[in-house]
Amino acid sequence: MSQSNYSSMRIGCPECEASVSASVPPGPGIHQEQSSNRLQGTETVCRNCGHELELYYY
Repeated sequence: MSQSNYSSMRIGCPECEASVSASVPPGPGIHQEQSSNRLQGTETVCRNCGHELELYYY
């Protein structure tokens, strides 16, 4: 999967309130007919204070 398919999002660091940029790949989403909607995750680090952030998505 190429990086261009990723969605860029900005979130606030809970430690220092700096804006953190993260890339999240497209997921399958939540489908009514599937019983196994898998929660996925990724990690990033705040460049201001070093706090590790975890992002979860479907």
